[in-house]
Amino acid sequence: MTVQSFYVQNMLRKYQKQMVSARHISRADDSARNLHITNNDDEIQLSDMNQRVVDARRQGLVERVAREVYENLLFAGSNNPIVEEIKAQLEVDLGFAVLFRNPFPNFSLQIYKETDLGPIKVTSDEKEEIMIKLWAISLDKVNATML
Repeated sequence: MTVQSFYVQNMLRKYQKQMVSARHISRADDSARNLHITNNDDEIQLSDMNQRVVDARRQGLVERVAREVYENLLFAGSNNPIVEEIKAQLEVDLGFAVLFRNPFPNFSLQIYKETDLGPIKVTSDEKEEIMIKLWAISLDKVNATML
């Protein structure tokens, strides 16, 4: 009895989605456990030190959300509006469109440059530059959208 390629590919896709979901749930659980922000007295003015603590906690939260967007949504091909804005900004910054491919969770991410001749795989230096810009754009977008 032979197994058709479609069934194997479909099973691998479902397994990858389960792995991404498990990582997401694990991070969300850790974040909820580690983040204890309480607003007991709104009427008391915060001192400079307290304000720095609040800002640091907010920055930590922004980085966690940005990492989630960066790792899971961008590379999983999500149609989330924030993800679409990030991809559009990246295209403007780079001057060309990029495609992200993650063939399987254990393999490295592949990035392709969209050209008139079709997708071309970027070099390792270009990949590093794209990833740095992508992280910066993700941080800016999440920071701008959070209250």
